[in-house]
Amino acid sequence: MKLGLACDDGPPPAALVDLLGAAGLSAAATDGLRSPAFVQSDGDAWALAPGLDLLTACLLGALDVAVVGKDLLLEHQPEVFELLDLRLSPDELVYAGVAGSGRGEPSRPRVATPYPGCTRRYFAAAGRQVEPVALRAATLAPALGLADGVVELRSRVEAEAPDLVVRQRIAGSSLRLVAGRAARTLHAGRLEDLVERLRVVLGAS
Repeated sequence: MKLGLACDDGPPPAALVDLLGAAGLSAAATDGLRSPAFVQSDGDAWALAPGLDLLTACLLGALDVAVVGKDLLLEHQPEVFELLDLRLSPDELVYAGVAGSGRGEPSRPRVATPYPGCTRRYFAAAGRQVEPVALRAATLAPALGLADGVVELRSRVEAEAPDLVVRQRIAGSSLRLVAGRAARTLHAGRLEDLVERLRVVLGAS
C-alpha cells in the first residue's frame, strides 16, 4: 500500500506512527525522516510531504491513502473520500481579534488567514461580509496593521499571538485518513480492512 503522512518540515507525529504501527503498518520506517521523504518497508511505501501535495497525489492515484488535517479538507474541499477520524492532533479553526476591539470592528473587517475559502464561506453563512487576506503567517497581521482579525487554528493563535482573543469557533479539526477515487475503486477491500484495524486500535486506546 502507498501511504502519505502530512508534515511540512519535520517528522510525522510519534502518536500517529504508533497508531499506524499498532494497526499492522510498517510506519516505523519513517522514524527519523523529515518531510519531504519517500521510503519503502515491508510492502508499504511511505511519502512524507505537505498535506496539499498528498491530496494531489491521492487525486492522481499516486497514493492509496493519506493522513491529513481536517482543516485542509475544509479549506480545499478536494474530491477525496474521508475514511476515518484518527482523533489525533485535535484542534479547531477559530476567528480571533485584538482584545477590546470587538465594538470598534469595521462593518467589513479584513481577516488574515491561510484559509480564505473557509473564511469566506463561514462569514457568508453568518450573513457577514469580510475581506480575507491570504497570509501563511496570519497571526502577525493584526500587529502589523494588515488585518482586524484572523481565522487560524486555535493552537497557532495561542502559541504565536496570545494577545489575540478568540471570538468564534468555526470548526473542529484532527488528523483524517483519506483516499482518492482510484484507490477506493481498485482497493476497496484493503481499505475497509485498514479502517477496521484502525478502529479496533482506536477503540482500545
